[in-house]
Amino acid sequence: MTSSPAEKINVLYVIWSLQTGGAERVVAELARGLDRARFRPMVCCLNFKGRLADELEAEGIPVVALDKKPKLDPGVVLKLVRLMRRERIDVVHTHLWTSSFWGRVAARIAGVPVVVVTEHNLDLWRRRPHFLSDRLLARWTHRWIFVSREVEAFYRKRLPDRARDFTVVHNGVDLADIGPADATPPERVREQMGLPPDRRVVGVVGRLEERKGHRFFLEAMRSLLDDGLAVVGLVVGEGKEMAALAARQEALGLEEGVKLVGYWADLRAALSVIDVFVLPSLMEGHPIALLEAMAAGKAVVATNVGGNGEAVEDGVTGLLVPPGDAGALAEAMRVLLRDPSRAARMGRAAQAAVRERFSLQAAVRANEAVYLGCFEGTGKGARHVA
Repeated sequence: MTSSPAEKINVLYVIWSLQTGGAERVVAELARGLDRARFRPMVCCLNFKGRLADELEAEGIPVVALDKKPKLDPGVVLKLVRLMRRERIDVVHTHLWTSSFWGRVAARIAGVPVVVVTEHNLDLWRRRPHFLSDRLLARWTHRWIFVSREVEAFYRKRLPDRARDFTVVHNGVDLADIGPADATPPERVREQMGLPPDRRVVGVVGRLEERKGHRFFLEAMRSLLDDGLAVVGLVVGEGKEMAALAARQEALGLEEGVKLVGYWADLRAALSVIDVFVLPSLMEGHPIALLEAMAAGKAVVATNVGGNGEAVEDGVTGLLVPPGDAGALAEAMRVLLRDPSRAARMGRAAQAAVRERFSLQAAVRANEAVYLGCFEGTGKGARHVA
């Protein structure tokens, strides 16, 4: 039964936190972008709220933190059930494994009509118990969303054979948030970051995690500097690998050759100083940072893992290299640095590709279509929200 215009579907996003990260940013953008005439979004963070929560709450989107204890914490189920019943949730949409496990268990107990799971990564760390629980919870899962075809292929081998319930929705970015309007002048950003004014900048933006491959970027930068190129490396982001990367930076003698600037609130400003954007990941789903760099018209070098190849057309919108190969990474960076006109052409092509295929608006509408299709399939009308 289709809901009337006066009714809204209550959507609860469940995730560990809203600290800055790819999946977290996807959740924030989905909650922010939903058609408020049809949906009422809210977010539940199993642990703590995180940096992105402030932005959502400022826009009137409720964010709840449950302070989940480490490892096994059955009490979080009770908290989730109470929240779902109190808010009369129609759709639970979970992100990342821990949230998907507890969120689905609670949704079943609370009697939530629709449960949707998004898989963001090729989680090679998952073991037999993880996939066993996924299979058991599959009977209460109405749809899986995968952020790339590579991610879908990975899970298709490990989830129940229910291809009709699998949907690929590529991540998207808001082009309005990437443009140069009102951004801090690049010269000022360079000064703030401690970047020399006479060198081209090769930059990485993203969380500092081992799977992101930053150590290969550092090794590639050592090679470029040994060649005598007038270049400086930039690493923007925070995470548990900061200390290890700083130690590796020192060991390679890159204290002046690479700047580790940590978290940078203004993404447009950070991208504005980068001449060549690098994503050296060892595994990926469909990275937001890569799409944002392409949307900003940057030439990109990315490893050919996960959904990177679905975003970057090798030789047209960027260059793809094997993962874990600092030599190949350095050579691709060298090619674009030595041929600025080619880099500029790739940047323009990348920007056009994002505009055509990877807009945030398209991603939000696709998620809404999943909610509506699943919800109407239950035969239950949405409850009225006063």
